[in-house]
Parts: sequence; structure tokens; C-alpha cells
Amino acid sequence: MKRFPQVLFGPYLDPGEEVLEVFHRHPFIIIAGLAKILFFYFLIPFFLIYLFPEFTLFFGLWIFIGVIRLVRLLFNWYHDAIILTNVSLIKTYGNGLFNRTSTRLEYPMIEGISYAIQGLRKTIFNYGHVTVVRSGNASAVELSDAMNPPNIERLVLHYQEKFVSDQNLKDSSSLKDLLVSLVRHHAKTQGTNQNSSQQKK
Repeated sequence: MKRFPQVLFGPYLDPGEEVLEVFHRHPFIIIAGLAKILFFYFLIPFFLIYLFPEFTLFFGLWIFIGVIRLVRLLFNWYHDAIILTNVSLIKTYGNGLFNRTSTRLEYPMIEGISYAIQGLRKTIFNYGHVTVVRSGNASAVELSDAMNPPNIERLVLHYQEKFVSDQNLKDSSSLKDLLVSLVRHHAKTQGTNQNSSQQKK
């Protein structure tokens, strides 16, 4: 299951970057558009094909246009998301099959995250507006009508803490290796100097 978003969001990722979580907008936001496409581009032409079979080619073209519009709607919905990877948070924006943009936010740059769930329907179905605040007074990363905002907040903070902790371990390990290397170099240098002094005596 993890490979599916890894492939679809591949263009947004750096080499070696791995998708951990993907947060989408609630499907409620596309129900109206979905119903319109299904009615005008599928139900009506299928009914007309039954009445006027001699125009099947025309109605087939009509349905094909509907398929394109349906794919575009679902593509835009799927790619309007927040992605958590092993190194950063990425906000993606879909606007058609050939127009994609993204905003990358490194975990250490995340200053905080908040959410707002307003209204009866949003409260019942647990979706709302999520805001990820970045340091340096830069513009926030936002996802409107996000599914399960409390879970998004919890996981963003979890992966941020994990990344910072892992980074500290790597830094301390690198520092330890550097100190060991300096001590060995110092011991080797001192030993060489002592041997040189003994030979002179």
C-alpha cells in the first residue's frame, strides 16, 4: 500500500526520500462535482444511446470527455494533500495532469501546527482546516477540509520529534567519531615525537 503513494508522489520527492503518511481533503468536497460529471457525462449519454443508437459515436465521444473530466477531478483531489516523508513535510497542489506545484517544509523549520473544526457537519465527520506554522514569519502551510485534523497534528509532531531525535543521534555519533579520530591522531603524533626525541638522545 505504501508503494502506491510513493509512485504517485514520486515527482515531488528527492532521491532516497520515503513517503510515510499522506493526508487528503475530505471526499465531501468533490461530491457535487462528481455527481455533476456522472449525471451529464455518463447517465445522459448512456440514456441517449439507448434512444438513438445511430449516434453512438457522438455519445461515445461525449462519454470520453466525461472520463477525462472525472480523472482530472480525482487527480486534483488526490494531489491536494500534505505528505510526511522521512526528511520533510510537503504540501502538494494539483491543477490538472500537467500542472503540479509543491511547498517543502523541513522538520526543523516547523514551529507549530494547529487545526480548526467548525460547523455541525465538519464536527460529525471530523474534518477541518489544518495550519502548519513555519519559523521565520514565513507563510504557513495549509490544507483546508482535511480529514481527521487531530490525527494530522499528532503525526506531524511525532515525525518531527523522531527526525530531530535521529538527527541529534547522528550528530553525536559524528562528533564521537571526530573526537576518536583526533585522539588517535594526537596519540600517533605524540608517539612519533617521543621516538624522535629518544633517537636524538
